[in-house]
Amino acid sequence: MKSKFSQTMQDFSRAVIVPVKFMAVMGLFLAVSVILQLEFMPGVLQTFGGLIKTMMDSMLNNLALIFCVGISASLAKKKKVEAALISLIAFLFFLAANNAWLTLTNQLAEAGEMGLFGTGQAVVLGFQVVDMNVFLGMLVGCIVAFIHNRFSDKEFVDFLSIYGGSRFSFMILIPVILVTAIGMSYIWPVVNSWISSLSGFILTTGLLGVFIYSFGNRFLIPTGLHHLLWMPFCFTALGGTAKIGGQVYNGAANIFYAEMANAGSITSLDPSLRFATFGFVKIFGSIAVSLALIHCAKKQRKEEVKGMILPSMFVAAVAGITEPLDFSFLFASPLLWLVHSLMTAVSETILWGIGARTYMLYGLIDTVVSNSVFSPSVTKFYLVIIVGIVMSVIWYFVFVLLINKLNIKTPGREDELAEEVVLANASNEGIALDGSTDFDFVVAGLGGKENIESISNCFTRLRVTVKDEALVDSAQLEKISQQKGVVLNGTNVQVIIGMGVQGFKDDICERLGMSEA
Repeated sequence: MKSKFSQTMQDFSRAVIVPVKFMAVMGLFLAVSVILQLEFMPGVLQTFGGLIKTMMDSMLNNLALIFCVGISASLAKKKKVEAALISLIAFLFFLAANNAWLTLTNQLAEAGEMGLFGTGQAVVLGFQVVDMNVFLGMLVGCIVAFIHNRFSDKEFVDFLSIYGGSRFSFMILIPVILVTAIGMSYIWPVVNSWISSLSGFILTTGLLGVFIYSFGNRFLIPTGLHHLLWMPFCFTALGGTAKIGGQVYNGAANIFYAEMANAGSITSLDPSLRFATFGFVKIFGSIAVSLALIHCAKKQRKEEVKGMILPSMFVAAVAGITEPLDFSFLFASPLLWLVHSLMTAVSETILWGIGARTYMLYGLIDTVVSNSVFSPSVTKFYLVIIVGIVMSVIWYFVFVLLINKLNIKTPGREDELAEEVVLANASNEGIALDGSTDFDFVVAGLGGKENIESISNCFTRLRVTVKDEALVDSAQLEKISQQKGVVLNGTNVQVIIGMGVQGFKDDICERLGMSEA
């Protein structure tokens, strides 16, 4: 039961990150559009910037639908295209049914001076419904995936054959969505009050709330469940609600994006920003840890360690993808990971306490571009640089001290030089020392082709569900993962590959004749 629950959470965590990946691109283009519309820009660039902003706003204002389609397609085990299409229709069904029920029972809220803000309702795609925001997309997406996976293989004969397969799961979804839409009319207002209470607790606890949130957000990374912590605070009402430019936005990241789009009228950033500053560790913490790992490596292995650590540091600091670096020392010493998480929490707490209001969700590029939209007097970005330099020095010496005093076997400090298998670039077929391909090593490490049930990936991890966990050879898999990143959790296996994981996963799926999970 515990293993099944853990697997379900891992699947959901993987699914919910799919639409989030595209949010980073949207945020970058939104920042560029705002810069292009500055007064000193030529008229043609201002017009072009306005067009880009309008496009990005359309995505920002319809995140529930985007999450619905993304989650359903990701969780669907087969016929993903049909699942995505059904989820789109189911989302519209929910809106229509919920609006009709609110109208029938006289529950429609009246718009006030601030519109529907504060009433618990909102207009979504022309329908006035209970304001669930991104949670609505998550709920409908999960329902569609569940029904689709259970009933999309059901076939009928003769004249009933047209109602088989995905159409049958669609038929079942119609009454399910109707009941859900009616139920949410009564359930969601209660849930919404709980969410407001939880968000209010973290907000009212001040620096303690910031510390708890930032610590958990970093500490949970090995489990892959950290997405379940930061994502709701950044993209749902759990992270706060604000009305900007006549539109209501939920979640720290969404609110900041809206503030970017209205930068000319913003004199201070919303307090929800405290949930979107965890890019600090990705930039400054990653640099400090990387230098410490290189410093502590044995002299004869420093060049080798540099070749392994520096690319990971660059990816972490610039793009905000820290997992290749994280897993280079996490398994060598859980204590180092605990200290790393505590240092992260202390840093973010200090930043918020001294008044820094800088958006840092991903890496250096996103941080610089996004915050350049506002005056330094608003973001106080200079405080981030000062604290970053000071904390980086402390981070570095703490790691060096612990590694040397406790003789922690971080990269380059192992007693024996373990055999390494170099993972090829996604564009080339890798050949191991004995002539085997990377593909052969991975499949063998997972217990053979017959033991592999499904394969997927996130930013840097190859995620595999196996039939028999006893057949998995973690030592074999660690040879493939140069960062020694292998997470075993029952039948769920995660191999840390790095930025080339997408191409590597696609290659494996193609060779095995499997579709993406």
